[in-house]
Amino acid sequence: MSSQNVANESGNVSLRRWRVMEIASKDGVLSRHVYGHDITNNLGRASSPIQSFDLETMTAITRSGKTYYLVGLPGSAKLGRAAWRKWCRDNAVASEKDVTDEYLNVNQVSTVEFEKITNTANQ
Repeated sequence: MSSQNVANESGNVSLRRWRVMEIASKDGVLSRHVYGHDITNNLGRASSPIQSFDLETMTAITRSGKTYYLVGLPGSAKLGRAAWRKWCRDNAVASEKDVTDEYLNVNQVSTVEFEKITNTANQ
């Protein structure tokens, strides 16, 4: 499957096996982005900079206005990684750092929270 950009009429994207990355541009500007497997279109997706994040609903709203629903636990989707690599090349990223644990650290999730997250992912 492709990691190309796909128009999404609703502006909503559901990602599974997602990651959150902090990047530095060549001029030193920091921003955070989410990438993963776009469930609806079955391809990799990488976001523009995150503008706001809601931990309760696990949603990120990006500078482009899209809402990313982070479904289930973080992971490493092959399609998502490919989309992220392409996004980094296209945007001349100077450095990157995985900050996923700041959003959802699976080692600190209670049993009740884990059940809630995995049940949401299976719906």
